[in-house]
Amino acid sequence: MITLEDLRQALPLDVLLYLVDEEGAGVLTPEGEARAEAALREAWAEVESYLAQRYALPLPSLPEVLKAKALDIAVYRLMLRRGIRPGTADEAALTRYRDAVAFLRDVAVGKASLPLPPTGEPARPKGGATVRGKRVFSRESLEDF
Repeated sequence: MITLEDLRQALPLDVLLYLVDEEGAGVLTPEGEARAEAALREAWAEVESYLAQRYALPLPSLPEVLKAKALDIAVYRLMLRRGIRPGTADEAALTRYRDAVAFLRDVAVGKASLPLPPTGEPARPKGGATVRGKRVFSRESLEDF
């Protein structure tokens, strides 16, 4: 999980305040912290929805690449609260969000992987099973149908 401290380290204070200070206090208030923490929880839930397709959760450790992608998603969610202004630097949040989701999709389908220690084995796929043996249905057995 990513934390408010992670977000503070990732963003300059003025940007963080722009995203969460709806009261105009000029400081990070408890309400602003609550907004940020809600966006962080939502972002992490989105990340885990992709990871669960391939990895056992919770992960044994948090790779930096995953932390960065989760923060990009959280910033995008916070930016949506204010509105993304076309033609401004706000569009970078949208681009980073799309890049993060594309990466997570690649992880989910095995086109990309996470740098996890050897104990982080992929989860077993859910669903059907493959059984080998004599075919039950063939052209010959279905000939009379």
